[in-house]
Amino acid sequence: MDQSFYMRVLPASVDLIPYDSKEGKQIFKDALDEGGLEAFFPLSQQFLTQEEPAYCGIGTLCMILNALKIDPAKTWRKPWRWFTQDMLDCCRPLDYVRANGITLSEFTCLARCNGLEANTKYADNISLEDFRRDVIASTSSSTQIMAVSYSRAALGQTGSGHFSPVGGYCSRDGGKVLILDVARFKYPSYWVSLKALYESLRPVDPVTKQPRGYSLLHKPSLTALAEGNRLLRLEFTKATWPGWFSGLVRSVEVTGIETKEDLERAAVKYIMSQPEIQKPMRTRREILAMAEAAVSESAAVAPASATAAAYDPKKTAQSAKEYADALSKFLSRVSATSALHKEIVTAIPPTHVASQDPALTTIFMLVLYSFEPFISKLASLKLRMEIEALVTRELSGDDELKREVRGIRRQMASLETCCKEECGPECGGGSCGARKVKGGVVA
Repeated sequence: MDQSFYMRVLPASVDLIPYDSKEGKQIFKDALDEGGLEAFFPLSQQFLTQEEPAYCGIGTLCMILNALKIDPAKTWRKPWRWFTQDMLDCCRPLDYVRANGITLSEFTCLARCNGLEANTKYADNISLEDFRRDVIASTSSSTQIMAVSYSRAALGQTGSGHFSPVGGYCSRDGGKVLILDVARFKYPSYWVSLKALYESLRPVDPVTKQPRGYSLLHKPSLTALAEGNRLLRLEFTKATWPGWFSGLVRSVEVTGIETKEDLERAAVKYIMSQPEIQKPMRTRREILAMAEAAVSESAAVAPASATAAAYDPKKTAQSAKEYADALSKFLSRVSATSALHKEIVTAIPPTHVASQDPALTTIFMLVLYSFEPFISKLASLKLRMEIEALVTRELSGDDELKREVRGIRRQMASLETCCKEECGPECGGGSCGARKVKGGVVA
């Protein structure tokens, strides 16, 4: 029989106080009286167990997304929309996360991709008092939640890196912090001293070569909430984005292009020539079809790919007809009303006409045209102004198109920021996405 375990006892070497112990209950009462449990109540309603040993980041984020009432814009069980852990795959494929976990910058990327505002801080840039202020601010609010990325070993626990939400704060004995541990099969929730938790952020993550830290997550404005893309999804991950985007910039030679027509031809040619990313965006209908194929081929085992896991029709149960009708009307309207669409049709090489939907390519070009890291490479100020005016015209009066473009751009920006944070300004050759080293990110 394979060796197995049922939970572990919190180590006595560090002052970790079980949440449900007599002392833990007294700290809870004191924290409640001080107003330090405002985050606990929305989190406790969504408390979950990470579904895989390396899903601590995924589980933590899923819990926070539902606690902050973010609409995922995709169906869980018809007719209900709800976040589940297997939906969170926009930065790293779930197959990768299942084996390797995620870093703090990847956690931030996932949070932003899925509609949260995230302010992430690393331990080498904050003092103990900075950390105390942020803990107090997040635990005394029901609209902002802190997720910590810390070293289990620094707290005397087994394992390496871990993510969990912060559920509360009490000022007694220099400060106590409530960790709502998402690896509930391993350790219970517990109170830890603020100083010990701060010190646990400082050990370097072997993947990023940076200290760990925390992310302050909150709901965006009402305007931003309405901008989530519902019909389309960006088809990049951290592994594919840096190399693809830097290749696009080199391929179109944007620093020397003077006309919009030349830019479109060069960009479209590059997009069509990348076999590893056949389509920069996919419709959710395509994703669902891919999932169905993967599930039918491997019905007796776990889904074969992250895409299948995230869009398994048995879990999402989307109304295929309703979605197909909405998508068809949307793409037909773009084809009929977009001036850029007419230009894209002529720019698509004849060899690719049958395999590419000009409306999807048009939408993707609008995303690129409104993506500052791309537009900033243009040497011609006149061309940049022309493109800015084009985007304004194309999105004016079409709220659905505006929502899809802004949602895809948010995903794109999240990936770009993630890569820059881990690799620095030189990121662009795909090196940050290519790392396969297992970091400290398991239960």
